[in-house]
Amino acid sequence: MTQRGSRRTRLRSSARRLVAGSAAAVAIAGGAVLGLAGPASAHNYLIASTPEVDGTLTALPKTFEITTNDKLLDIGDSGSGFAFRVVGPDGKYYEDGCVAVDGSSMTTPAALGDSGEYTVEWQIVSADGHTVSDEYPFTWKAPSGFSAATGSSTPPTCATAGDDSTEAATTGTASGDTDSAATDALWIGAGGVVLVAAVVAVLLLLRRRPAPETDDADD
Repeated sequence: MTQRGSRRTRLRSSARRLVAGSAAAVAIAGGAVLGLAGPASAHNYLIASTPEVDGTLTALPKTFEITTNDKLLDIGDSGSGFAFRVVGPDGKYYEDGCVAVDGSSMTTPAALGDSGEYTVEWQIVSADGHTVSDEYPFTWKAPSGFSAATGSSTPPTCATAGDDSTEAATTGTASGDTDSAATDALWIGAGGVVLVAAVVAVLLLLRRRPAPETDDADD
Protein backbone atom coordinates (compact mmCIF):
# COMPACT_ATOMS: atom_id res chain seq x y z
CA MET A 1 0.00 0.00 0.00
CA THR A 2 1.31 3.50 -0.91
CA GLN A 3 1.92 6.18 1.69
CA ARG A 4 -1.03 8.25 0.40
CA GLY A 5 -3.31 5.22 0.44
CA SER A 6 -2.35 4.50 4.04
CA ARG A 7 -3.00 8.11 4.98
CA ARG A 8 -6.48 8.06 3.38
CA THR A 9 -7.31 4.86 5.26
CA ARG A 10 -6.28 6.43 8.58
CA LEU A 11 -8.35 9.54 7.84
CA ARG A 12 -11.45 7.48 7.04
CA SER A 13 -11.00 5.43 10.22
CA SER A 14 -10.61 8.59 12.34
CA ALA A 15 -13.71 10.13 10.74
CA ARG A 16 -15.78 7.02 11.49
CA ARG A 17 -14.64 7.00 15.13
CA LEU A 18 -15.46 10.72 15.42
CA VAL A 19 -18.96 10.28 14.04
CA ALA A 20 -19.63 7.24 16.22
CA GLY A 21 -18.43 9.01 19.37
CA SER A 22 -20.44 12.14 18.59
CA ALA A 23 -23.58 10.10 17.96
CA ALA A 24 -23.13 8.40 21.32
CA ALA A 25 -22.75 11.78 23.03
CA VAL A 26 -25.93 13.05 21.40
CA ALA A 27 -27.80 9.90 22.46
CA ILE A 28 -26.62 10.26 26.07
CA ALA A 29 -27.60 13.94 26.16
CA GLY A 30 -31.02 13.12 24.68
CA GLY A 31 -31.55 10.45 27.30
CA ALA A 32 -30.66 12.89 30.04
CA VAL A 33 -33.25 15.39 28.78
CA LEU A 34 -35.96 12.73 28.60
CA GLY A 35 -35.03 11.46 32.05
CA LEU A 36 -35.39 14.92 33.54
CA ALA A 37 -38.61 15.68 31.71
CA GLY A 38 -40.32 12.49 32.90
CA PRO A 39 -40.76 13.33 36.61
CA ALA A 40 -41.78 16.91 35.84
CA SER A 41 -44.70 15.77 33.66
CA ALA A 42 -46.01 13.03 35.98
CA HIS A 43 -49.53 13.48 37.38
CA ASN A 44 -50.27 13.46 41.11
CA TYR A 45 -51.79 10.28 42.54
CA LEU A 46 -53.65 9.42 45.74
CA ILE A 47 -51.54 8.09 48.62
CA ALA A 48 -53.90 8.54 51.59
CA SER A 49 -57.45 9.62 52.35
CA THR A 50 -60.07 10.14 55.05
CA PRO A 51 -62.33 8.20 54.77
CA GLU A 52 -60.03 5.40 53.60
CA VAL A 53 -60.59 3.72 50.24
CA ASP A 54 -63.03 0.80 50.81
CA GLY A 55 -62.79 1.55 54.54
CA THR A 56 -65.41 1.71 57.26
CA LEU A 57 -65.96 4.97 59.15
CA THR A 58 -67.50 4.72 62.63
CA ALA A 59 -66.93 8.28 63.86
CA LEU A 60 -67.27 11.53 61.98
CA PRO A 61 -63.93 13.41 61.73
CA LYS A 62 -63.71 17.19 61.57
CA THR A 63 -62.70 17.11 57.91
CA PHE A 64 -62.42 14.69 55.02
CA GLU A 65 -59.02 14.69 53.32
CA ILE A 66 -57.33 13.65 50.08
CA THR A 67 -53.51 13.45 50.14
CA THR A 68 -51.38 13.01 47.01
CA ASN A 69 -47.70 12.32 46.32
CA ASP A 70 -46.82 15.90 45.33
CA LYS A 71 -47.91 19.48 45.91
CA LEU A 72 -51.19 20.60 44.40
CA LEU A 73 -51.48 23.55 42.03
CA ASP A 74 -53.97 25.97 43.56
CA ILE A 75 -53.88 29.07 41.38
CA GLY A 76 -54.30 32.20 43.45
CA ASP A 77 -55.52 30.10 46.42
CA SER A 78 -58.91 30.07 44.69
CA GLY A 79 -59.58 26.31 44.77
CA SER A 80 -60.37 26.47 41.05
CA GLY A 81 -60.37 22.99 39.50
CA PHE A 82 -60.69 21.22 42.87
CA ALA A 83 -63.73 19.26 44.06
CA PHE A 84 -64.50 16.98 47.01
CA ARG A 85 -67.95 15.37 46.85
CA VAL A 86 -69.47 12.81 49.19
CA VAL A 87 -72.49 10.97 47.75
CA GLY A 88 -74.73 8.97 50.08
CA PRO A 89 -76.77 5.81 49.48
CA ASP A 90 -79.78 8.06 48.82
CA GLY A 91 -77.94 9.82 45.97
CA LYS A 92 -77.66 13.08 47.93
CA TYR A 93 -74.50 15.15 48.42
CA TYR A 94 -73.13 15.58 51.94
CA GLU A 95 -70.45 18.24 51.48
CA ASP A 96 -70.73 22.04 51.44
CA GLY A 97 -68.77 22.55 48.22
CA CYS A 98 -65.83 24.19 49.96
CA VAL A 99 -62.28 22.83 49.77
CA ALA A 100 -59.01 23.91 51.35
CA VAL A 101 -55.73 23.12 49.60
CA ASP A 102 -52.55 22.85 51.66
CA GLY A 103 -49.40 21.50 50.02
CA SER A 104 -50.18 17.99 48.78
CA SER A 105 -53.57 17.71 50.55
CA MET A 106 -57.14 18.86 49.96
CA THR A 107 -59.77 18.92 52.71
CA THR A 108 -63.48 19.64 53.06
CA PRO A 109 -65.71 19.87 56.19
CA ALA A 110 -67.09 16.41 57.05
CA ALA A 111 -70.81 15.70 57.02
CA LEU A 112 -72.78 12.46 56.55
CA GLY A 113 -76.34 11.22 56.68
CA ASP A 114 -77.62 7.85 57.79
CA SER A 115 -75.46 4.72 57.82
CA GLY A 116 -74.80 3.08 54.48
CA GLU A 117 -72.49 2.89 51.46
CA TYR A 118 -71.06 6.24 50.38
CA THR A 119 -68.89 7.36 47.47
CA VAL A 120 -66.16 9.99 47.48
CA GLU A 121 -65.72 11.84 44.18
CA TRP A 122 -62.59 13.99 44.06
CA GLN A 123 -60.76 16.18 41.58
CA ILE A 124 -57.43 17.97 41.99
CA VAL A 125 -54.99 19.97 39.86
CA SER A 126 -51.58 18.28 39.73
CA ALA A 127 -48.28 20.05 40.17
CA ASP A 128 -47.82 19.71 36.39
CA GLY A 129 -51.07 21.63 35.77
CA HIS A 130 -53.17 18.63 34.68
CA THR A 131 -56.53 17.84 36.28
CA VAL A 132 -56.83 14.42 37.93
CA SER A 133 -60.11 12.94 39.20
CA ASP A 134 -61.30 9.64 40.61
CA GLU A 135 -63.78 8.12 43.05
CA TYR A 136 -63.87 5.41 45.71
CA PRO A 137 -66.40 3.82 48.07
CA PHE A 138 -66.49 3.66 51.85
CA THR A 139 -68.95 2.47 54.49
CA TRP A 140 -70.47 4.71 57.15
CA LYS A 141 -71.67 3.20 60.42
CA ALA A 142 -73.14 6.05 62.41
CA PRO A 143 -72.54 5.93 66.18
CA SER A 144 -75.40 6.03 68.67
CA GLY A 145 -76.95 9.47 69.01
CA PHE A 146 -75.50 10.76 65.71
CA SER A 147 -77.47 13.61 64.12
CA ALA A 148 -77.63 12.83 60.40
CA ALA A 149 -77.28 15.66 57.88
CA THR A 150 -80.11 16.13 55.39
CA GLY A 151 -77.92 16.24 52.27
CA SER A 152 -78.53 18.02 48.98
CA SER A 153 -80.00 16.72 45.73
CA THR A 154 -77.42 18.72 43.72
CA PRO A 155 -73.71 19.36 44.35
CA PRO A 156 -73.48 22.38 46.72
CA THR A 157 -71.50 25.50 45.81
CA CYS A 158 -69.18 26.94 48.44
CA ALA A 159 -70.79 30.05 49.91
CA THR A 160 -67.40 31.66 50.52
CA ALA A 161 -66.09 31.15 46.99
CA GLY A 162 -64.92 34.44 45.44
CA ASP A 163 -65.31 35.71 41.90
CA ASP A 164 -61.62 36.55 41.38
CA SER A 165 -60.66 33.38 39.47
CA THR A 166 -59.75 35.40 36.37
CA GLU A 167 -57.40 37.66 38.30
CA ALA A 168 -55.96 34.67 40.12
CA ALA A 169 -55.11 32.99 36.81
CA THR A 170 -52.90 35.92 35.84
CA THR A 171 -51.08 35.99 39.16
CA GLY A 172 -51.07 32.24 39.74
CA THR A 173 -48.99 30.68 42.48
CA ALA A 174 -48.71 27.03 43.45
CA SER A 175 -49.50 25.87 46.95
CA GLY A 176 -46.71 24.20 48.90
CA ASP A 177 -43.16 24.57 47.51
CA THR A 178 -43.55 27.14 44.74
CA ASP A 179 -39.94 26.67 43.61
CA SER A 180 -40.47 23.06 42.54
CA ALA A 181 -42.02 23.76 39.13
CA ALA A 182 -39.42 26.42 38.35
CA THR A 183 -36.60 24.07 39.33
CA ASP A 184 -37.97 21.34 37.07
CA ALA A 185 -38.10 23.80 34.18
CA LEU A 186 -34.50 24.88 34.77
CA TRP A 187 -33.24 21.30 34.78
CA ILE A 188 -35.13 20.46 31.59
CA GLY A 189 -33.75 23.62 29.97
CA ALA A 190 -30.21 22.67 31.03
CA GLY A 191 -30.65 19.24 29.47
CA GLY A 192 -31.77 20.86 26.22
CA VAL A 193 -28.68 23.08 26.20
CA VAL A 194 -26.44 20.03 26.62
CA LEU A 195 -28.13 18.30 23.69
CA VAL A 196 -27.82 21.34 21.42
CA ALA A 197 -24.16 21.80 22.41
CA ALA A 198 -23.42 18.18 21.53
CA VAL A 199 -25.01 18.55 18.09
CA VAL A 200 -23.08 21.78 17.41
CA ALA A 201 -19.82 20.09 18.46
CA VAL A 202 -20.44 17.26 16.00
CA LEU A 203 -21.06 19.69 13.14
CA LEU A 204 -17.96 21.74 13.93
CA LEU A 205 -15.72 18.67 14.16
CA LEU A 206 -17.03 17.28 10.90
CA ARG A 207 -16.40 20.60 9.13
CA ARG A 208 -12.82 20.69 10.45
CA ARG A 209 -12.09 17.12 9.28
CA PRO A 210 -9.18 17.18 6.77
CA ALA A 211 -10.20 16.33 3.25
CA PRO A 212 -8.56 13.15 1.90
CA GLU A 213 -5.74 13.73 -0.56
CA THR A 214 -6.46 12.83 -4.17
CA ASP A 215 -4.33 10.39 -6.11
CA ASP A 216 -1.82 11.83 -8.50
CA ALA A 217 -2.31 10.08 -11.84
CA ASP A 218 1.37 10.53 -12.71
CA ASP A 219 2.36 8.71 -9.46
